[in-house]
Amino acid sequence: MTLRSLVFTTARTGRLDQAGLLGLLAVERARNEDLGITGVLALDDVNVFGIVEGPAEVVRDRVREVVADPANVDVQIVLDDAIDQRVFPDWSMAFRTDDPEILALPGFVDLFDAERVPDPAATATRSGALLEWFLRTPPGQLSTRRSTAPVRERILEASIEVLRDIGPARATLGAVADRAGLSEEDVATHFPTLPALLASTLATWLDRVIAPFTPVATTDGTVEYLRRLVIAFAEDPALDRLIVSSLAPAADPGEPAGEAFLASYRAFREGIRASLEHDVEVGREPSTMDPRRGAQQLLALFDGLRIQNLFDPEPDVAATFARAAERLRTGWSEPYSA
Repeated sequence: MTLRSLVFTTARTGRLDQAGLLGLLAVERARNEDLGITGVLALDDVNVFGIVEGPAEVVRDRVREVVADPANVDVQIVLDDAIDQRVFPDWSMAFRTDDPEILALPGFVDLFDAERVPDPAATATRSGALLEWFLRTPPGQLSTRRSTAPVRERILEASIEVLRDIGPARATLGAVADRAGLSEEDVATHFPTLPALLASTLATWLDRVIAPFTPVATTDGTVEYLRRLVIAFAEDPALDRLIVSSLAPAADPGEPAGEAFLASYRAFREGIRASLEHDVEVGREPSTMDPRRGAQQLLALFDGLRIQNLFDPEPDVAATFARAAERLRTGWSEPYSA
């Protein structure tokens, strides 16, 4: 049986009261158990985050119901992966409450408890990491982000889907417009050229993949953060294909979108340098390590290994990265020569 993990976000047109939430918990838990679906539904204010695991067609049918529900607006599919095994043993629901009777209900999980310690096994997965990101983000920011430019976000979501299906070489504004249910003129209003659309798509896609793992850099160090990202990128190779295709316009001084491509990379590189500085400050890396040079070395490994993996996939690219990074760290213990 083919299993899939599908992650979605949406915003409700109105808040459910406690009775409505409890009714939803009872009905959805029973139905998902019958369908063989596991996962979690988290509600914070009007914001909803869902992880649905199970047989591929059943999962997609359930999410189509979410999309068709008029009480949901701006439904976004943020992850759609084939999986070998489930992350969640059953289906549960979470919302903010301190009522002890609700906390004790079967199928309720108190994910919003400030003292809750995330499960390391779950957060090591892409769906689990995205869930932690949702739980950490204030409700107001989630709502604002959804409401600022829904048409633009719809185009970017469609662009990601097209790139996953046919790749950047065959992508066109028309293909993205068809996927978004818009005219090509509508797309061109927001993104006049394909490179401009791809540059914005890349920035959006990178943020979606990277943001859930950002806390790892602080808690476990830069090398572990990049190792987690190697896994995340390997699970969605379409993103790396977009990055490789972006090298030409990024290097072309006559391409207006080139600077946007470069801006995404420079921001990521600066984040790695700052993270290495923090590692030195807390004693995780030696003081002989120059964070600027260390960032260059790690990113040469990180980027090169991922590009190589597109053409010659490794069974455990994360282990390869970890071994090579350890050799770099050994060198960092020695003073740099002039």
